[in-house]
Amino acid sequence: MDIVKVLVVDDEKEICELTRSFLRKKNYCTLGATSRKEAIEIVKKDQPQIVLLDIRLGEESGLETLSQIKEINKDIKVIMVTALNDEDSVSEAKSQGADDYISKPFTAEFLEDILLKKVASLNLRGKDKH
Repeated sequence: MDIVKVLVVDDEKEICELTRSFLRKKNYCTLGATSRKEAIEIVKKDQPQIVLLDIRLGEESGLETLSQIKEINKDIKVIMVTALNDEDSVSEAKSQGADDYISKPFTAEFLEDILLKKVASLNLRGKDKH
């Protein structure tokens, strides 16, 4: 499989850049967005395979962003990122098609493990089509 594109969506620019920097070191192609509008434009144009999506994007809803992403491409793996221990939001995200969620703060190793599982599922799905 080609290099996997990961879109990091977080309204906190520093967190977005820090996450992208870590992922680049792990040989992912990274994209970044700090708003729903920017994220949707990137999904349409660059077609990432995985999206790390903050559940709260400042005044915007990560859940609405998730819904729009899945309308564009239902096969994109979306991992919701939350600083809150909010079971209702996590449940809502999963019902809208989120593939997983992680809680802040998380370790780099934990993030890498989650991404490796999603990449493996991308590879398996690709093999099923051939």
